[in-house]
Amino acid sequence: MKMTMKSLNIAAIALIGAVGLGTSAIAQGKPVSTIDELIQRVGKDSREARAEAQRRVSEFEAKSSQQRRLLAQAKSELRALRAAEKRNAAKFDSNEALIQELDSELRKAQGSFGELFGAARQAAGELANTFDNSYVSGQFPGRSEALKSVANSTTLPEVSELENIYQSMISEMKEQAKVVTFTGRVGQDDNVEVTRAGVFLAWTAKSAEFLEMDEGDMLLLSRQPSNRIRGLAKNVSNGDPGKFVKGPIDPTRGALMSKVVRTPSLMERYKAGGGIGYTVSTMAAIGIFIGVWRFFALTMTGMAVRAQSRRTNPGNNPLGRIMKAYEAAKDKDLETVELRLDDAIIKETGKLEFGISLVKVLAAVSPLMGLLGTVIGMIQTFQAITLFGAGDPQLMADGISFALVTTVLGLLSAIPLLLLHSFCASAARSVQQVLEEQASGMIAANAESRSQ
Repeated sequence: MKMTMKSLNIAAIALIGAVGLGTSAIAQGKPVSTIDELIQRVGKDSREARAEAQRRVSEFEAKSSQQRRLLAQAKSELRALRAAEKRNAAKFDSNEALIQELDSELRKAQGSFGELFGAARQAAGELANTFDNSYVSGQFPGRSEALKSVANSTTLPEVSELENIYQSMISEMKEQAKVVTFTGRVGQDDNVEVTRAGVFLAWTAKSAEFLEMDEGDMLLLSRQPSNRIRGLAKNVSNGDPGKFVKGPIDPTRGALMSKVVRTPSLMERYKAGGGIGYTVSTMAAIGIFIGVWRFFALTMTGMAVRAQSRRTNPGNNPLGRIMKAYEAAKDKDLETVELRLDDAIIKETGKLEFGISLVKVLAAVSPLMGLLGTVIGMIQTFQAITLFGAGDPQLMADGISFALVTTVLGLLSAIPLLLLHSFCASAARSVQQVLEEQASGMIAANAESRSQ
């Protein structure tokens, strides 16, 4: 009997672990002491679980019916929208047909006026485009709006609108012959004094900065022309009325001026030579510095030597040092005197020719560097042709510019260096000739004194 009760207790504990651990009542309630209490507790929990499940099922069924009701409502709205779409499509087609019918009736009603209408719209559009790019619009802003209205209109123009077209043409023709100074808007600045030379050019009256037109707005050119042209513009702005003044005119109405200001400056062309151009320029600067320095030194030395040739006291110059060498060796035999004088002349010759050879080398290397830049530039050009073809010349412009600029720099460096080398070599030979003549005279005088 004891074994049976223990078995029942173990079974009850197993039942609690298998059935009652998932419920909050058993997990949180007081522990049971008998099997009856356990069975009651399990039965109560089962009833509560079934009630909760039934509640959830009811809630789900209620939401399901609501979902079906919403779906039915959405389908009904979709059918209504599709019906409305069909009605609108039919109405659109009928309106399209009506528009075509009315257009046909309008063309019939217009008759020959239709061609007039087309010509008027075309003339108004072209004239409005001309006004937007005319300097006169800077003085009279907004004058192209009426013409644009006619150009974009779908109805026959009024008589006043037709008259405005030719009146605007006549007004433009009159303004071509006027040189006036007015106050207008330039960029974001208001009340700027502007001088207008007909329809050809315009510039600020005070600083003579040239302007361009962009859709009826006056803007400063991104780059201004040379000071000479700007000076002529100032003469026009400051000129007296009724007098002839020399000034700039662009017959292309600003197109030529925009091309001129895009022309590269001398510094921009120089920079196009790149590293080789800078190298050639450095070589030229070094060579010119040495050449000028040596030519000046040789000129001063030549003057000192010629002055020394008229004096008997030796000074600190090449001829004076040769005279000192002669004085030191004149009492020796004639051959020794000649050798001493030759040695002194050789020493002075080295000093006279110092730096001249370097100028000659730089004069020879500069055009070779320019030729190297030419070859590199042509390689770049052919690479551009290989990659992009020869259809766009601008793609080849960089290589060609590099080739030509380096060639020019090489030639410009070689020419002055060759001239300086020639001048320096001539000055050195002149001094050497004087030294040799004076040395020969000293030897002859010494030999004559020995024979007496």
